[in-house]
Amino acid sequence: MTTTKRLYIGSDSGLTVLTGDGAIWLPYREVLAGKFVRAMSAVRGVNQAYACVTQDGLYASRDGGASWQLVLPGNVHSVAVDPSDSNIVYAGTEPVGLYRSKDGGQHWTELTALRDQPENVTEKWWFPQFPHESHVLSIFVDWHDPRVLCVGLEHGGILRSSDGGASWEDISAGIEYVDIHTVKGDPLQANLYYTATARGFYRSERYGRDWLFAERGIDRSYFHDLVVIPGNPPALFLTTANGTPPAWMRKEKAQSAIFRSLDRGVSWQQLTGGLPASMERMIWNLSADGDNPEHLYAGTGEAQGQRTEDSASRGGVWLSRDRGDTWAQIYQGPNTVRSVCVGSA
Repeated sequence: MTTTKRLYIGSDSGLTVLTGDGAIWLPYREVLAGKFVRAMSAVRGVNQAYACVTQDGLYASRDGGASWQLVLPGNVHSVAVDPSDSNIVYAGTEPVGLYRSKDGGQHWTELTALRDQPENVTEKWWFPQFPHESHVLSIFVDWHDPRVLCVGLEHGGILRSSDGGASWEDISAGIEYVDIHTVKGDPLQANLYYTATARGFYRSERYGRDWLFAERGIDRSYFHDLVVIPGNPPALFLTTANGTPPAWMRKEKAQSAIFRSLDRGVSWQQLTGGLPASMERMIWNLSADGDNPEHLYAGTGEAQGQRTEDSASRGGVWLSRDRGDTWAQIYQGPNTVRSVCVGSA
């Protein structure tokens, strides 16, 4: 029996929803027109999904993407669903803030202890572009203990809570430049953490303390999104580029690539198998199908200041059905793809 799914493609200017079985995808809806959909998350096994719209708020769909409702107003940059309880949802904001819902997004409470940090921590919370406010770009709910939370700040470092957000500890020591893009943990080893930053990839074997560079095999200098897929061993997938976004206006553009690690981030191999060896557009987002982790989706697109003459294909989605070995482009659109996720219909 074929299961119908939804593929959510969030862009700089709205949300495209496709429908299909994971092998073939067809157009379904165009929603949230004109909105910057920064990040997304779908709830496994039910037809519920969330979309972060910057300068607006968190939207939720409970009918497989047919309709969307604003459930948390604000400048929302990140969202995460508790892997042990899909009713528990977290949303990260700008200025730095973290909100939690225990009823699937209907009611929200701010975890105010996150903002209550000493000056030597908060003085790192800034962003290079006006209005220079830091934001929560990454949220990790521990696979092993849902009371353990981590947030990555752009810019500002990593903070960890072991009591469900009642108190927090800055665990950024060892990270050379605290522009944090993604924080993850290992699904088998509770002590093992990973983080991708603007200037390095790191791993920690002490619950996010004592970070060390882990870039063997990587020939890029900018690190963005990270996906950890369960397995024995787990597979790590990392998006990279050369230089920071302003440098991508050069002739070579972003020179982005995807790397995979099968030894918990100790060493990496670049994935091609249909992907260009060096992509002009940035690979902004990676997402795995929770029901079929062999399937991995990558969202690509231009950065600010980049504009091609072909306005119909400024963003795209690539799909691997074999854990990253081979890739094919399955979608092109007129806007940069910032976020991709797979959910149920």
